[in-house]
Amino acid sequence: MHYETNAFAQTAKRLTRLARGASLLAALAMAWIPQTMRAQDGSDPWVLDNFRTGGGKLQATSGTHSVIQNGPGMVGGERSLTLVFGPNADEFGQTSTVQVRPSADPKVVPPAMIWSNGFDTVPYSYVEYDGLNNDTPLNLNLTNYNYDRFRISFKGLSTGVVLVAEVSYGGSFQYYANLGCGLTASNSSFTVDLPFSAFAPGVAPITWNSLDGLLLQFSEGTSPLNSPNMAIIGFSAIMSTDPAGTITCGSPTT
Repeated sequence: MHYETNAFAQTAKRLTRLARGASLLAALAMAWIPQTMRAQDGSDPWVLDNFRTGGGKLQATSGTHSVIQNGPGMVGGERSLTLVFGPNADEFGQTSTVQVRPSADPKVVPPAMIWSNGFDTVPYSYVEYDGLNNDTPLNLNLTNYNYDRFRISFKGLSTGVVLVAEVSYGGSFQYYANLGCGLTASNSSFTVDLPFSAFAPGVAPITWNSLDGLLLQFSEGTSPLNSPNMAIIGFSAIMSTDPAGTITCGSPTT
């Protein structure tokens, strides 16, 4: 794991990407190739991140902060976590923390990505998968074996959040497509399905057989003093033959 030395440049890259398709909101390391190839041979679900590796956290009260985490349990072998505070940061100076927490015994406590916020904090957070050095296309093929949606598995959610999923494609992160979804609080586990057919394409049709990168962004909902706390315990691709999750976002685009 290493911290980004140029977080503001990294955020500028992300904001540029989101601006291209944000109508909803404003070389794989050799040691990890065998696992990825097994996944493309038809695993169901295809685990894109199990949060069992690459532990670490970000904690802040203002500004922009990023960290890159490495491990075999995530697509591309690398994930990037980012916290971004806007100009109207929390007047009380409370912290926001985003953490990937592996577990010594997953049967007792599941590995998770946890986002915790103090009173009246107003950041947003995102996790992205853009391959080695956070800038190597994944060449992710989701058309084999009838994968038709992403699934995010939540352990719980304290209050409403807005989720935006983004896929990049075109060979060099050239195009972007988004799907947004408003989620409400739940004190029990639930799953959120993101159908490929509901993503709004950019200026070119989405090439699901060769995605460059993936991103999940979380921001506060519309409730006053909304300071979300949540835990995600899985991110996967799901086959069309599998039952629907607890929540399905969006409707097919035409």
